[in-house]
Amino acid sequence: MPTLTIEYATEAERLRYESAVAYVQEMARLGATAAPGTVIDACETFALDAGRKLLRENLQATVQARADAEKKVPATARRGGTLAG
Repeated sequence: MPTLTIEYATEAERLRYESAVAYVQEMARLGATAAPGTVIDACETFALDAGRKLLRENLQATVQARADAEKKVPATARRGGTLAG
């Protein structure tokens, strides 16, 4: 079976990738196991519920990562100023 290697910079980023992979795997499982005539409904319900959750969590993590990064940069550097030294 083929494998996928993903490089990530932070633990939070790794968790986001794992969530996305789990989403894809579950969609494939639903598509393969749903009763005949229910595949589209089952997958659509999953996409709307789990997909919305995945997107919301990814957005939250992205915003948090940005906020965390900005905390590490001195305020003068964020405004385009220089640090007196």
